[in-house]
Amino acid sequence: MATAAPRNLTVGTILDKMFAVIERSMAASLIYFVVLGALNVALGYYTLGVIAPLPVLGSAALKFVIGVIAAFFVLDAMVGNTGLRSRTDGDVFLSYLVLSVIYTICLVLGFIVIVLPGLYIMARWIIAQPLLVARGGSPMKALGESWERTKDKEFPILLALLVVLVPVIAITIVCTLMLGRDNLTGMIISQLTSSAGGVLALAMGVAILGLLDSRERATG
Repeated sequence: MATAAPRNLTVGTILDKMFAVIERSMAASLIYFVVLGALNVALGYYTLGVIAPLPVLGSAALKFVIGVIAAFFVLDAMVGNTGLRSRTDGDVFLSYLVLSVIYTICLVLGFIVIVLPGLYIMARWIIAQPLLVARGGSPMKALGESWERTKDKEFPILLALLVVLVPVIAITIVCTLMLGRDNLTGMIISQLTSSAGGVLALAMGVAILGLLDSRERATG
């Protein structure tokens, strides 16, 4: 991504480049936002009142797979449109799927223990998915490189993540409290807000990767 190398990674720089990434991949971002939001609303509405473990787990698994597929294609568009793609591997989707499973499990465990470890994991692994899509390689290599390259940069990344996540969580809570979990309008608002947050988070990872690449080339 053509950008001036920042001396320091700041929240403002991250957010600015995040919106630039979305602007360059507007079509893919809109498709992700609308399609994923609509599918999640449909799945949520279909499983209203369902308490049997198997259907609930099946719905959760289906939502996860749909989310991974949608995220992969929008990330592929973002890294391509920002000039970050350099992979020689043909198809990296299976590697991306494995990475997403590892990432999600660790993230959930981090949030179960206490919220802060989950946020810390998000900050340190934020460029793992864009790295894999852009350059190929193994899931563990992408996770390890992301962990190394975000060292000592956690604070601005974490603050930028909170700028994106807090409004999404707040809107979801307000919709649930005011309209109820079973209200279709509240469900639509919550799911579309969640999809918007997903687009922003994916674009933020691509933006940070581009910023770190520029910074390292300038100081290398």
